[in-house]
Amino acid sequence: MQTMLQIQQLQLKLVESASVSENCAIDLMDILFKLKAEQAKDVLGIIEVLLSEAEALKQLSRDVWASHGCA
Repeated sequence: MQTMLQIQQLQLKLVESASVSENCAIDLMDILFKLKAEQAKDVLGIIEVLLSEAEALKQLSRDVWASHGCA
C-alpha cells in the first residue's frame, strides 16, 4: 500500500509540473502579442519547448502509473 501511495504522490507531482509549464506557456502567448516580430519568434520557440515538456511530463506520469499496474 505504501508503494501505491508513493506512486500516486509522484504522479501528482508530475501532473502539477506539467500544469505549471502549460500555464506559463499560455501566459507567454499573451505576451507575444505585445512584442516585435523577432522577439515574438524567440518567445514562440520557448513556448513550444514548454508545451512539449508539459506533454512529456504528462506521458511520463501515465507511464509510471501504468507500469505499476495501476491503470
